[in-house]
Amino acid sequence: MHEEKHRGPGLTDIAADAGVSIATVSRVINASAYVKPDVALRVRTSITRLGYVRLRSARNAGGDRSPLVGLMLPDIENPYFASLIKGVQSVATTMGLDIALAEPGAEPSFAAESLARLIDRRVAAILVVAPKGFESACGRIDSDASRAGIPVVYMDRRVKPDGINFVGSENYMGACNAAAYLCSLGHRDILYLAGSRGLSTETERRSGFLDGLAAAGIRDSAALDGLFELCDFSLDEAYAAVRRRIATGLDFSAVFAADDYMAYGALTALREAGLRVPEDVSLVGFDDLPFSSMFGLTTVRQQAYEIGVAAITMALDIAAGRRKGPQSVILSTSLVIRGSCSIRAPA
Repeated sequence: MHEEKHRGPGLTDIAADAGVSIATVSRVINASAYVKPDVALRVRTSITRLGYVRLRSARNAGGDRSPLVGLMLPDIENPYFASLIKGVQSVATTMGLDIALAEPGAEPSFAAESLARLIDRRVAAILVVAPKGFESACGRIDSDASRAGIPVVYMDRRVKPDGINFVGSENYMGACNAAAYLCSLGHRDILYLAGSRGLSTETERRSGFLDGLAAAGIRDSAALDGLFELCDFSLDEAYAAVRRRIATGLDFSAVFAADDYMAYGALTALREAGLRVPEDVSLVGFDDLPFSSMFGLTTVRQQAYEIGVAAITMALDIAAGRRKGPQSVILSTSLVIRGSCSIRAPA
C-alpha cells in the first residue's frame, strides 16, 4: 500500500504565502528567469517557512508512478503551444519530473491511442490540448485514467462544459474587447477570420466578437455572415481567404483574426495587394505570439506560459491530495495595442 502520499506544501501554497504567481515561484526555484531581488527573497522565505522540499522522483509525488508527466498537443510547431510547453517544463523541472510528449496531430483516434499509452506508462499526470472531435473519446480516457489514479487536466480547449479539470483563457472577453476597440475607431465592416468549428476556443471567440459588435450597435446578421471566413487557424487558409476577398472588391476596413497565425496570413495578403496596414485596413489578432510585436500587430494576449504552469501544478496537486477535482482555472486576456489599427477614414 502507498498511504504516504506527499501532502506537504506545493507551489500553490508557496505562491499564496509569498503573494506571487506560481510561475514566479517556479522561476525562483529553477533560476530560469530574472526575478526582482525583493520578490525572490519573499519566495525563498516562504519556501523555508513552509518546509517545501523539492521532489526528486515521482515516487514522492504519487506512490509507484514513473517520473513522467504526459503532455499531448496537436501541433508542437505552433509558437503558442511552445510557450505552453515551457510553462509545463518549468514546473516539471522543479518537481524532478520529465515530460513524455505526444503529438498525434488532429486525428481524435490517434489522440485517444496516445493517451492510452501514457496511462499504461503509469505517468504521474496527463495534460491535454485536445484535437477537434475528441469529445467522444474523452469520457473513456478520463475513466481509464481515473481507475489508474492518474489526474487528467485539459488545457486551452474544453472538451465538455463541466466535469473536467481545465485551465484556459478568457476567450470570450478577449474577442469582445477586440471588437469594441475596432468599433471605437469607426470600423463597421470587419472581416472575421475564424478558427476551426467545434473547438471551444473558436466558439468563445466568435461569440465574444459578435457581442462586442452588438454592443456597438452592429446587429445586421446578414452583413455579419457576409464578413466571415472559416480558416481553421491556418496561416495559409487565412492568406487565401483575404486574397479572394480583395479580388472580388474590398468590402471591409478591418480584419479580426481569431489567432495570430491567421493574422500573419492576412497581413501578407494585404501587403501583396498593395494595401497598407493600418492606413487602408486595420488588423487585430489573438494570442500575442513572439513575432507579433515585430510585426507591430495589435492582438489579444493570452498567458500561454502561465496556462502550462497552472495546469501541471493543478494535476500534481490533485495527484498528491492537495486538491480535489474537477477544478477549473480561467486566466485573463488583455488587448495589446500596437500599430496595426487606425481610425477609419471617412468614406
